[in-house]
Amino acid sequence: MSLLWLKAVPWSSIVSNAPLIVDGAKALVNLARNKAGPAAQRTSSTLAGDPQSDLAALSARIAQLEREQQQTAELLRSMAESNAQLAQAVDALRRRAVHNMWLAWVALAGLVLLGTWSLLR
Repeated sequence: MSLLWLKAVPWSSIVSNAPLIVDGAKALVNLARNKAGPAAQRTSSTLAGDPQSDLAALSARIAQLEREQQQTAELLRSMAESNAQLAQAVDALRRRAVHNMWLAWVALAGLVLLGTWSLLR
């Protein structure tokens, strides 16, 4: 399998934007932690009619939505951090592949020179 497709990937933009993605996810997590969720608007047909029970039900629903929002924000943050680590690992592997390619070319040139020298000797 040819490694030429690796040249088509914009590695510099992937690695340079990874910290921005992580910072954005952290800001989203902080926003979800600090900001209370908006009150849900319900029609009178879905409510029981008792103001106390309706208020308790709506408060429980809001609390549940806030927990889900925080969990989603945490998941996004962890995914962004994983993506940043993956981009760094792929960049390191790309550099290693280029280094190994140069070593292979040097070894091949050495073999050609050694073969030529042994034939002329």
